[in-house]
Amino acid sequence: MSYKAEKEAFVGNLNGTTVTEIALINASAPLAVLLRAVAIPWLFGQVYCKFNIGFRFLLDFCLLVLPTMLCVTILADNTIALLSGGVSMVLSLLVFSDRRSKPSKPTQTQSVSLQTILERKLSEKVPFVTNYRAYANIATAVCILAVDFHIFPRRFAKAEMYGTGLMDAGVGSFVVSNAIVSPEARGKCRMARSLSGKLSNVAQSVKSTAPLWVIGLSRMVVVKALDYQEHVTEYGVHWNFFFTLAVVRVLSTAVLQFTGAGMSGLLSLVLAVQYQFALSNQGLLEFVLHGSDGRDSRRGFLDANREGICSCWGFLAVYFAGVELGKFIFKKRSTVQQWLVGCVQLLVSCGVFWVLLVLCEEYVEPVSRRTANLAYQLWMMVYNIQIIGSMLLVDLVVVIAAELRLVKREYSPWIWAVEKTADDSKDAAPTEQQLPDWCVLSAVNRNQLFFFLLANLLTGAVNLCVDTLRTEPFMAFCIVFAYMLQLCNVAVVLHARNISLKFW
Repeated sequence: MSYKAEKEAFVGNLNGTTVTEIALINASAPLAVLLRAVAIPWLFGQVYCKFNIGFRFLLDFCLLVLPTMLCVTILADNTIALLSGGVSMVLSLLVFSDRRSKPSKPTQTQSVSLQTILERKLSEKVPFVTNYRAYANIATAVCILAVDFHIFPRRFAKAEMYGTGLMDAGVGSFVVSNAIVSPEARGKCRMARSLSGKLSNVAQSVKSTAPLWVIGLSRMVVVKALDYQEHVTEYGVHWNFFFTLAVVRVLSTAVLQFTGAGMSGLLSLVLAVQYQFALSNQGLLEFVLHGSDGRDSRRGFLDANREGICSCWGFLAVYFAGVELGKFIFKKRSTVQQWLVGCVQLLVSCGVFWVLLVLCEEYVEPVSRRTANLAYQLWMMVYNIQIIGSMLLVDLVVVIAAELRLVKREYSPWIWAVEKTADDSKDAAPTEQQLPDWCVLSAVNRNQLFFFLLANLLTGAVNLCVDTLRTEPFMAFCIVFAYMLQLCNVAVVLHARNISLKFW
């Protein structure tokens, strides 16, 4: 067997893991955000304001990125222990913060009622969306390189046909991540009345996705030219992740221009049901699995790329559901209480989707990322709503802790901002304006496409230079660590210099 065939076999014919284990791994992200918000003010206090960007970056990397790396590599079998340790650290720090913050002379601002906290108004800029979207990129970046080493459990890699591998959630998460901040979700969509106006908006959508088309074509050419290993049953012979994102974006714009963004939820439901019916009853599943001739010959463009092309309809349904989710997230709310209610609603909806997922797998068809079937679409809603709801809950917990003076807001520019009142302390240390938000998550979120493109280029470089199948575990982890450190370092440098690599 050639080395290329070995690498392709290493990531092929896998069955994934359980939805529950993936949910536990997802919990590491919001827990890391909570630990960072509590630990840094407690450990460093006002001294943190004097740290340079390099030291702050290393702290962020160790607290925010490293836990995700550990959960999917060398500590993958100890996720519960890792989460328990994180929760224990947070609780301990909050308890000791309470003792350290008790003043010798009580003031009015240090005696805050629960009702006052619930009525505090939060800024319109919602940090939990930034955190969620950044983690979608960070987790994907870790996985696309780590999967080529033995330190990455095979159950986390993409399932061949049916199953829920951690990496199966990658493309679905990007689709939802783009949908929740789309113009349609935020109520900023330009809706033309004339046919020419609608077609003009669709043309603009095609233009805005130009980088995805260019990157997708470039990737296809480079992979073929270098004879780089590829998993053909993932998207097809020529298709790839970037083409899927571009097609979904253009199709969604075209449909919503004629139906209106208010129909996104209904469109998602109708499309999901019709697509699943075509898979189960119209022979589409057989076509995806075995091709038009039943022998997997892959003759012609459609046959050669049937997985990527057919799954676009499933991802389009996910996108419409994401638009509906985004409309809920950006619904006008101002107070802590209103956001707490919204958080509960999100977590309850996550539970509802989970029940629907169980029923769908039992009576319809198991999860398949390869076809993006109904079960996969439901799983994507469970997966993403869990992270978004958890990130929102963490932000609200930190806001409440800051109001109770358990967390010092003046040393934490990433905490959700609140409107100032006459009773707020006026002798606070450095303000948020004096502490720039150089957070790794904000930096990654600012240049997401560049971050992901750079991750793909570095992954390819490592695979061309290193025998990943025969690398010792310690060295493999060091390589993944150095790779993520460099990726995040580039993102933070660009963010600190106020550079956004988006010119289209």
